[in-house]
Amino acid sequence: MHLQRLHQLFARLSVGSPRSSVAQLPGDGRLALPMELWDTLFTHCTDDTLLSLAVVCRPFNERCILILLWLNGNSGSDIAEGHYAVHPIVLPAFSRALYIPPPKNIICDLPIKTNLPITPDLPQHLNMLSGFACSPRAATLDSLSLQLPRSHEWLHDASNQDLLRRTITSIAGSIVKEVIILVVKNLIRLPVQKLGEFFVRAEASAKRYPLYAFAIPCLNSLKFDFHRTASPSTVIVINDVEVMNIEIVPDEVRPGPHHLNAALSHVVLPHLNSLTVSVDYIDPTVMRAFLLRHPQVTHIQDGREFSFESPESDFTALISPPIELPNLQQVSTRNAALLIDTAPSKPRKITIDWGHPIVEVSNRDFDSVLTYLSQCETKTHLELSTWSMPQYLSEEQVTLAKQLRCVDTV
Repeated sequence: MHLQRLHQLFARLSVGSPRSSVAQLPGDGRLALPMELWDTLFTHCTDDTLLSLAVVCRPFNERCILILLWLNGNSGSDIAEGHYAVHPIVLPAFSRALYIPPPKNIICDLPIKTNLPITPDLPQHLNMLSGFACSPRAATLDSLSLQLPRSHEWLHDASNQDLLRRTITSIAGSIVKEVIILVVKNLIRLPVQKLGEFFVRAEASAKRYPLYAFAIPCLNSLKFDFHRTASPSTVIVINDVEVMNIEIVPDEVRPGPHHLNAALSHVVLPHLNSLTVSVDYIDPTVMRAFLLRHPQVTHIQDGREFSFESPESDFTALISPPIELPNLQQVSTRNAALLIDTAPSKPRKITIDWGHPIVEVSNRDFDSVLTYLSQCETKTHLELSTWSMPQYLSEEQVTLAKQLRCVDTV
């Protein structure tokens, strides 16, 4: 009905007479109106009407899909750059839209609209996303984010778990055969064939194999980052990790340096506040770029075992060159390297972690910390955790300790 009324209105406007009929339209179906007027008329249409108009011809498809995206929260600048937030109602048309700017980043929210465990359209939406990610049109795709339904009842159903597992494997394997999974505590590497085994049915199973499994009912969101470099990989971020801890994991699932640096080069974690690093082979320039994309970070902990041993310099930098983080409040480290790297930020709490039994505090470590603190003016809470201290303090060390103007409490 709405489409018929619009058709009649457009016919009258095209010939300038209110008595014109549809039969008087050009034989090839074109309507003699500037596209600007069509855009104005399209903005008053409902989503369903726009979807119907999009199948009329190529110009209508292009303009109706763009307006449909715009009416559902996409700005013109984002669309031009290939950044799309695709509402489920737009997804069927978006998957067929051939004339919009090539997608680079897609966010799709899959809500539960009813009280049913799963909406009838959700399997269809997951299949569409999987098909799109595997299509030639995804050649420009850098990331795909899925916000999963807020109600997790549907994730307790075995068939729905299998559907989601197949979807994840299909999307992740559409680019390469190797996957890097970023979860709360670890960043691990898996072949795509093993990805389905990583997602288990129950939380009890995940606790039994903490490095190799994640309970599907605990899923809130998934983000796929695709890297088409010399060593291509797909990075999957689970639940937008709020606390990131890059730890040393067993060799069979440990990412190599190129995997880790490739992942950190592009991944964005909007809720990241606390960052702990426990591996020794992160590129300092990559870590600096990563932190520039995460200015909200409040706590950085350098937990690398051998961060103080380097044949090239006294200390191995975690960040290079030094960086200022506007919200940084606490730095935890085993030497002064991270303190120097984040010196412009002036954290309010400094934790020197010599608490691990394998860490023997050398005079060099102690000197580096005292030297840094003696040059710092900002009031700071200093926290020392140690199993051992240098047996004797030199006169220079005692002098430096007396110059700690910055230390407010210890």
